[in-house]
Amino acid sequence: FPTRRSSDLLDPYFEEAAHAIVLSQQGSTSMIQRRFSIGYNRAGRLMDQLEQAGIVGAAQGSKPREVLIQDENQLNSRLLQLRS
Repeated sequence: FPTRRSSDLLDPYFEEAAHAIVLSQQGSTSMIQRRFSIGYNRAGRLMDQLEQAGIVGAAQGSKPREVLIQDENQLNSRLLQLRS
């Protein structure tokens, strides 16, 4: 992330998307598009932000990304770290 506080730069749907991905254990751009009724580019940027935050793994072509966070407790701890 750039030097400004990362939480200032995150998409407004970032935390909701993180929860949706961790709960479903499916990290796909198309799921984000459908869930939040947003376009492909914005959903792709959201997935990139989630990757930078360590919530999902790197893109693997058209396959869903690996979800690196196993449960909500782990996610909430990660989100707290990001906010500080």
